[in-house]
Amino acid sequence: MNSAVKLAESFISFFQKVGDQIVANVAGTIPMLLGLLFLINFIIKVIGDKKITKIAEFLGKSTILSYLVLPSFAWFFFSSPGALAVGKFLPEKRKPGFEDALGTTVHPLTSLFPHIVPAELFIWLGVANGITKLGLSTAPLAIRYIIAGLILGLIRGILTEKIFVYLMKRNNKQVA
Repeated sequence: MNSAVKLAESFISFFQKVGDQIVANVAGTIPMLLGLLFLINFIIKVIGDKKITKIAEFLGKSTILSYLVLPSFAWFFFSSPGALAVGKFLPEKRKPGFEDALGTTVHPLTSLFPHIVPAELFIWLGVANGITKLGLSTAPLAIRYIIAGLILGLIRGILTEKIFVYLMKRNNKQVA
């Protein structure tokens, strides 16, 4: 009988914790995300779609700028989810590669800039904890981590773009 009671209590306790997490997200994360989206849309309206489109077209002409510089800029200044919105101004063929580069660079950049995606900071903190226990500085590792992430993001962005363009051409679709 005791085991049935403990099972029932554990079952309910689990859902109470799920409920607490949902309340925390509704009270903290969702308003922050909405605030960031409002800010990004405000900045876009103030600067103007045409100017932002020109900047994006300029960045979209260069593979290096599209997959190395722009994702870092987007994460640093717009954080999450704002960085995801930056890609909407790129030429169509660059959008999949940009999103791939974003996903690749987010965790390395969070190692030195925790504001980028604070919810994912636990990944870096786990690594940093081990390094700190060894009596070593985390800064050199963080810099190497960022460099590796940026290079990998560039490579993945280029490969994703090539695959996307190939598939579009294979399906007789125009790629801009």
